[in-house]
Parts: sequence; structure tokens; C-alpha cells
Amino acid sequence: MEQLDIQKLWKQSEALLEENRTLNLALLKELKLSKAKSSLNRLLFLPISTLVFYIILGFYAIYFAVNHSEQWYFAFSGVVVTFFSFWFVIVALKQLYLILSIDYTEAVIKIQKTLAELKTSVIQNLRIAAWLLPFGPFIAVFFFKVIFNVDVMSLLNFNMLISFGISTVILEIISLFLLRALHPKRLSERWLNWLLQGNGSQVIKALQYLDAIQEFKKNKI
Repeated sequence: MEQLDIQKLWKQSEALLEENRTLNLALLKELKLSKAKSSLNRLLFLPISTLVFYIILGFYAIYFAVNHSEQWYFAFSGVVVTFFSFWFVIVALKQLYLILSIDYTEAVIKIQKTLAELKTSVIQNLRIAAWLLPFGPFIAVFFFKVIFNVDVMSLLNFNMLISFGISTVILEIISLFLLRALHPKRLSERWLNWLLQGNGSQVIKALQYLDAIQEFKKNKI
């Protein structure tokens, strides 16, 4: 009789413990999801500001290229700025969609998958900048004309033109190195997470909040 009472108390204790664990998990999930949502809301500034800035820049670059079509280097620099501006716009739209489409009532693992995709998209900004590097001299030509109304190419002598070409090659090499370093397979590397500080670290923090939920679930099991 006494043994039956002990078994009954043991089962009641286990049921109570399981109930507490479930409650703790629900509370932890609510808290961490709230923090993740808050973190991602702060990230909204990045795609919105990128969207506004590069739409304006992209359309101005089209106007610039057409208006200076008689000089190939101005036309080319305008085309380059237009291309990369709208590339940034496309990536910003994707980031905005991913942030706003997250359903925090879904399974944690599904939210983690969306956040991983968002992190890849944020890193895409860095990859675009790396692709842009070899065109740096032409970007300089564009902005010198736009901001200072200076035709840099007309000021260059033969030796400076050679230097212009060499710098383009060097930037091409740096670009290839950076593109390799910024490969999606290296998403978890510390230096890349450090590089995302300020613009992208919000995704990392959100992922950490969700990892805490998953870790609690594992311990619960």
C-alpha cells in the first residue's frame, strides 16, 4: 500500500515537473520571440534607407548617363552606378519582405530558417560592394562630376591613365578575395559576425534568442 502511494506521489511529481517545464518553455519562448522581433524591427532602417537612397541614385545615374552620352567614360560610369544601385534596391526589397513576413507564431525552426535567409541577404550587401570595387575608378569619375563638376579624365596624363588601369586590376584582385571570404558557407565565422555589427547584427541577436529556446527544448527532453 505504501509502495503504491509512493508511485502515485512520484507520478504526480513528474506531472507537476512537466507542467512547470512546459510553462517555463512557453514563457521563455514568448520572451525570446519578443526580443527577436524587437531586434529585427531595429534592422528595418537598413533596407528602408537603402531602398530610398539607391532608388534616387539609380534614376539620377540614368539621367546622368543619357545627359553625358557623348563622353564614353561618363556614360559608362552612369551605367555602372545605375546597375549597382538597382541591385542594392532588389536586395533591400528582399530584406524588407523577409522581415515583414515573419510569423512569430510559427515553429521556431521555421523562423530560424527565415532569419538565416535574411542574414545571407544582408551579407549580399557586402558582396555587392565587393563586386563594385573594380569599378571604383569609374565611380570616382561619376561622383567628381556630380559633386564638384570636375571631369577627372580630362585632367589625367598618360602616366596617370596607366595608374588608373593598374588600380582597376588591383581592385579586381581585392574584389575576388572578398567575394571568396564572403561566401554564404562562411556565415557562422566570427569575423563576419563582427563585420555585421550595426547593420546586420540584429539578425545575429535574433538567432541567438531563438537558439536559447531550442537549447531549452533539448534540455527539457
